Amino acid sequence: MQAGWLSLLRRGGNLLRHSARLVPPSARAGTTTARARPRALSTVPALYFPAFFNTTIFDDNFKSPQKWCSQLSKRNKSTSVNPDLIRPRPELASTSQGHNTLKVLWRDGEADEFPYVWLRDNCQCHACFHTSASSRLLRVANLSMDVRPREVQVSNDGYFLTVVWENGHESTYETEWLNERAFNPRQQSIYNNKYRLRPELWDSDMSQRIPRASFDELMEDDAAVLNLLESMEVLGFTVVSGARPEEGELQRLSDRASHLVASNYGTTFIVKDKKDASNVAYTSEGLDLHCDLVCLHYKPCVQLLHCITQFSGDGGDSILADSHRVAVQMRELHPQKYRLLTDVLVNFRDVGVDNGFQYDIIARRPMISVKANGEIKTVNMSTFGRDSHFGISPKEAIGWYDAYLTFCDLLYRPENHFTFKLVPGEILIMDNLRILHGRTAYEDTVEGERRLEGGFWDWDMMRSRRRGLQKRLGRGVGGQDGCRI
Repeated sequence: MQAGWLSLLRRGGNLLRHSARLVPPSARAGTTTARARPRALSTVPALYFPAFFNTTIFDDNFKSPQKWCSQLSKRNKSTSVNPDLIRPRPELASTSQGHNTLKVLWRDGEADEFPYVWLRDNCQCHACFHTSASSRLLRVANLSMDVRPREVQVSNDGYFLTVVWENGHESTYETEWLNERAFNPRQQSIYNNKYRLRPELWDSDMSQRIPRASFDELMEDDAAVLNLLESMEVLGFTVVSGARPEEGELQRLSDRASHLVASNYGTTFIVKDKKDASNVAYTSEGLDLHCDLVCLHYKPCVQLLHCITQFSGDGGDSILADSHRVAVQMRELHPQKYRLLTDVLVNFRDVGVDNGFQYDIIARRPMISVKANGEIKTVNMSTFGRDSHFGISPKEAIGWYDAYLTFCDLLYRPENHFTFKLVPGEILIMDNLRILHGRTAYEDTVEGERRLEGGFWDWDMMRSRRRGLQKRLGRGVGGQDGCRI
């Protein structure tokens, strides 16, 4: 292992006493290096995380998935992610017209409000909505903030709401459709969990419960594919076992789960020790924890690495860390330095020639990218991909490096990463927006002794496939009991 890696590990120990609250009691001292106990995807705990759980509850419980599932099971008795499994078809009792909203009373006693402009914008008649394309036909020129109903009627069975607008246009809505789109926290939470599953942040203890899937099962069973996609959203990585140790298996897997996305290295690429390597990954050197292709403005979402042959001696081990967990620690322990990493733009660059294609790609982004609501979007970290150009003052650069090295101190703490070794036929799939990966150095005396095929997937296609499978298999997010995986 390289001296730089050992140095970072030593430096990481200095912060242990400052962040005990964030470290699970079960965390072990020392880097976790193990042939981890296999765990099938069907038994990985705590898949479903309701968006209405507040951050404090979530942060406390990601340390104990079993506790989380127990609490979740109790909550799901009253708040399910799939209400149709436990609730009858929603029925309307009555309505009343407000100034800007239509107020509705459901027969179960609950009430909701729907803005008039929203109701008109979402008219479901054939003139306003194209059913087979699931697309609005109403033109913006025909939409006004002054729209008001002339007449409102509820069907006798409570299953339909009809609105006649002042201009005579008539809109009819199924009350089940309306109920699913109600402007209340419960319904919005249900939809948020269809949109995106809530992640479970993890530490080095994850080495003892690595999520695993069978390649053969993924080829035959759609439920296995759904388990894989759900696990990827929640845990951020999966190891698929049983692929043939030859090129082409990533394409077979992608035909079942998503689509391969091309980069400047091609649709797929071979990772091995190469002469005149175009990327340091194509050497036998150790690699710091990083995400791939930060230089691209559309950084690949998910990376796949299929182990075809593995170095038989010491070295060539994979290292994984949950960067979002470390970013949360950084935000709590060092808020000012955290802000620097979210504000200062860093240049990332990749220059070279690969397969006859010459490239010079540059992207400028902060090391920690956050959404408008402050939620962590991605960590952009690459020692070898970070450019030497830095568009800030020397004083600002010194401050940024101080914040960056503090983040590294946290990242390389033994509690925040683990090491394991892929064997031929295994495919490591990682969320490239969240999971940082690295590699220990190895002595490759035979070129290509360690050989992996790599590729990328896109989250849009993966989530699309997950939603489609959930609907077709009749399964709510994370399963009816909330602990499907």
